[in-house]
Amino acid sequence: MRGLRRGVLVAALVSSAAALPAQVVNPGFETNGGAGTSTFAGWTVVDQPGSGGSWFVQAGTMTPMTGFVVPPPTEGTFAAMTDQVSPTSTILYQDITVPGSGGVLSFDLFLNNVNGAYFTPPTLDVTFPGDNQQFRMDIMNTSAPLTDVGSGVLLNVYQTKVGDPPVSGYGIVTANLSMFAGQTVRLRFAVVDNDEVLNAGIDNLQFGSAVPTLSPAMLIAFGVVLAGAAAWRLRLT
Repeated sequence: MRGLRRGVLVAALVSSAAALPAQVVNPGFETNGGAGTSTFAGWTVVDQPGSGGSWFVQAGTMTPMTGFVVPPPTEGTFAAMTDQVSPTSTILYQDITVPGSGGVLSFDLFLNNVNGAYFTPPTLDVTFPGDNQQFRMDIMNTSAPLTDVGSGVLLNVYQTKVGDPPVSGYGIVTANLSMFAGQTVRLRFAVVDNDEVLNAGIDNLQFGSAVPTLSPAMLIAFGVVLAGAAAWRLRLT
């Protein structure tokens, strides 16, 4: 019985250190829209007025508007992808509550910059008087303006940079959100292009447990439990 109690205590210590998953709604953009389609359920798309493109639910190996060949979605049938026929600034976002024990966000990212060069002025305004050709993903304060690139950005997870390759296959981007434990934050994916088409594809969002960490007090308690369990086994032999 004492051995059973020790086992229960060990399990409780480990589980208390692991993060519970946050509820990202429709993380793979697979929500059924009927007739073999999908929707942005759980997400919000906001386009700057006058934009000639947007975020779309994409399937197969072609971009939604311009018909460029792209890799298929990495998970399921659908991904989210930007496309445009004229200058565009478009945002895809969702608010989530990070568990009290933190966690790690990951997503798959594809980029196709037809212009061949990125330009990253500190604005998401497509009417910026200069080249503005960028993708960025930010963890935002939910009370900040949606297009803020200043103090409202709590963590810049990814941003294209001048000199980056214009085309990249789907790769995994990760961010540890443990610093926002217990807070509600905004996941913001933004594309601005005023100098040719910029396709950004995202898929397979996941929010998993952070690597368990134990406080000094928990480490001491854990050590006491293990020592007691070892002594108990010795008495039984």
